Formats: sequence, C-alpha cells, structure tokens
Amino acid sequence: MQTAFATSPATMSVSSLLQDFASYNLWANTTLATWLRTKPDENMTITVPSSFSSIRATLLHIWATEHYWLSMICQKEYNPIDTDHYEGDFESILDGLLETSERLVAFTDTLEDDAATGELYYDSPWVKGFRPLVQYGLHVFNHSTYHRGQIVTIGRGLGYKDAPMTDFNFYNFFAR
Repeated sequence: MQTAFATSPATMSVSSLLQDFASYNLWANTTLATWLRTKPDENMTITVPSSFSSIRATLLHIWATEHYWLSMICQKEYNPIDTDHYEGDFESILDGLLETSERLVAFTDTLEDDAATGELYYDSPWVKGFRPLVQYGLHVFNHSTYHRGQIVTIGRGLGYKDAPMTDFNFYNFFAR
C-alpha cells in the first residue's frame, strides 16, 4: 500500500519552512475570504460571544496583526490600522488582509537561512528581547490560524455549516 509518505521529502531549510507557512497563510486567508464573500455583508457585524464581537472585528484583528508583524520582521516603520474606528466596507477588509498576506509571502520569498535565523529585537509593552525572525514569522501565521478558527466558530453560530477546510495538512496534500 502506498501512502502520501512513500517518498522522501527534500531537505527543508528554515527559510523554506517560513516560506511554506507564508504561502499556506495566504492560501488559508484567501480560502476563508472566498467563503465569506458568499455570505451576506450584514451578517459580518452580528455580535456573537467570542474573543472579538463579530466576523468583521476578528478579520480586522487578523489584518492589523499581520500588518504589524510584517512591519516588524521587515524592520519598516509601522503605521497602525485603527481597528476601533475603521470605516471601510467588508470587502476592503478582505482585500487589505489578502494584500498583507501577499506581502508576507513576497518578503519571506526573499529570505535565505541566515536572515531567517537571524535575531531581531522586539520591544513592546509586554516583552523586550531578541528572537530569530523565523519565530516571529511562525507566530504571526499561528496567530492567524487561531483566529480563522474563531471565524469558523462564529460562522457556525450564525448557522453556516459550509466552512472550508483551511488546515495546514489539507493545504500540503490537496491545495498546493
């Protein structure tokens, strides 16, 4: 019996791992956005108990966080997205999130292992210190995965039973 693991995978470098996760993140966000575009815009602001009050608020948080971490790992000036007062429509949130996810892919595609494993200084109100860039990258992709799951759960609370599969293994075996 042959399985998906019958052949040996190529040697994976740290930079290629980060690139894989960036590509996965873009695919998962695109898959989620495609699904959400089939739902009524007015349902995106319905309050449902969760970390964030609605699908819209959760998407804004994912976008703002990816935007923040992109500026941090690229070591560029950070211009925050004001999630509390954002007045754009739902489509602009989806477009902004996908554009930021595309920029994460473009950035990680430029990295060699020495840059991916190189340490960056992080300074926030909660923590200060050095960590390898790859850890920050994996953090942002993990964070987005966490909140995509919350969006699916909020959707279930709204009666949506057709959420797409956005699991990393599904991406690896069926979506590439």
